[in-house]
Amino acid sequence: MLLIDELERLRSILLHMAEHTHKVMIKTSELFNESNTSVRESLWREIDEISSILDRIRREFVNEVLVFIARRQPLGKELLIAHTLISIAYDVYRISRYCREIARIDIMLTPESIASIKGASEMFRYAIKAVENALKDLVELKPVNERAILEIDNNVDTQYRALLKEVISREYVDRSTSLKVLIMRHIERIVDHANYIEDHLKLLT
Repeated sequence: MLLIDELERLRSILLHMAEHTHKVMIKTSELFNESNTSVRESLWREIDEISSILDRIRREFVNEVLVFIARRQPLGKELLIAHTLISIAYDVYRISRYCREIARIDIMLTPESIASIKGASEMFRYAIKAVENALKDLVELKPVNERAILEIDNNVDTQYRALLKEVISREYVDRSTSLKVLIMRHIERIVDHANYIEDHLKLLT
């Protein structure tokens, strides 16, 4: 197999991971609008399963890339691509882990849900947009949506900092606000990883 063909095969595995990541983002978004416990339980299982699948694929993927490097001993751009694919695989996987953490918060809230936390759903929609833009760029291996993702990142960071300042100014913080801080932190990290994907793609241009 030609070296370029092997790199393309590795890229196809990464794109398969990206499909799972997009799916877990959508499943997580449904939690912000769902109060039915049985439906939420199904979503919890799906989110946990997808995250576990991505963990397994990522580990296998890293091993395949390392075997490729050891066997082919690529130089220059081919070596850079191989290392960059490992970094992107980590970001794609970590997004799913933060989704799983959000689902766990929803579990802890039962019989209530994160749907009751004001403003959280809107912020997660920003995260979905950032991840979708990053995954589109991953398909093309070009960071064409870098500016749009950076704008979302700045917006989410601003909202998160404002929430932290609000919490610090209070003598007492209610449970809903405390959980919103946790959720916002996970959303912020999701958007950060979308941004990291763009940074990695810039290395390939």
